[in-house]
Amino acid sequence: MPIFEYRGEAANLKVLAREIEADQHLAGKCSLALTPLQQNRRDSLRHAHWAEISISVAAGLATNTLYDALKALVERARDRGPVEEEPPRPEDDDQGADGSEGENR
Repeated sequence: MPIFEYRGEAANLKVLAREIEADQHLAGKCSLALTPLQQNRRDSLRHAHWAEISISVAAGLATNTLYDALKALVERARDRGPVEEEPPRPEDDDQGADGSEGENR
């Protein structure tokens, strides 16, 4: 299952999570995990409360409509504050024989 990760200000990502859960195209098709971060080294505002949101999309549901809806909500979140996209991770079952994860796609 594709996993998308974004980092940004915690309150902004909480709003993004609520928007994803309410979106007609994304509701029920994505699972969300919001994790507070102790400190984001790239953050110039050291007093901000940063978090990371992981958005997992059920296998077989990765359609253009879903991607477009997610992209639109992330762009709205960027209008509210900084949101950094992390490189996509392969699914957990996509590990090589040596136990390392496969290359990002």
